Amino acid sequence: MNIAVVTRRIGKLLLWLVIADLAATLLFWGATRLSDQTGKASGGLGVVFYTDNAADASARIDKGISLLKKKKVDRLLMVGGHRPQDGRLGSQEMALLAARRSGLSGRISADVESRDTISGLSNLAKRADTLESGKIVFISNCMHVLRAKAIYSSHKGKQPKALGACPSGGYNPLDIWRRAHYEAAAWALFLLPEGARDAIIDTLRGDEN
Repeated sequence: MNIAVVTRRIGKLLLWLVIADLAATLLFWGATRLSDQTGKASGGLGVVFYTDNAADASARIDKGISLLKKKKVDRLLMVGGHRPQDGRLGSQEMALLAARRSGLSGRISADVESRDTISGLSNLAKRADTLESGKIVFISNCMHVLRAKAIYSSHKGKQPKALGACPSGGYNPLDIWRRAHYEAAAWALFLLPEGARDAIIDTLRGDEN
């Protein structure tokens, strides 16, 4: 077959793959916007998820503080961000920042053991105050909230229903594309057998032992 013909066909295939990828990203982003249930929040425990992105983390903290001051949540719990290899406690850093911004340190705490969404929600399920709160509000990017709800609902036992509250903004197309593909990888990681998943997280985030 003529090399020029093959090249054109490969070029067309790549173009269609890019178009399909962008369409899927847009559809996913649009669908996950429905995860924002801020208006339904009415007390309980607000769970703010850690992120390495400073701007995103700040937006999540501000969203949590806003809900706290409006009495849409009673307390805030920061989860995730334990980086054993770096000696960092991301959730604690976010909690301290939230306390300084709000002046409500008595109602803000951190889970300093969780490295990621999976371990954060596993720890959350074991906390007595989770059941006592009666209500849970996940505070994060809407695409992340969808995954967090799925992981949360996979735990056995009776747990309060979780709502989602997403910070406003975040309409940069490149950021949306990056987040969508990050979420795709995170979903794949969640679906792996536990042993394989832990090995990958140990490599990426550091061995918690």
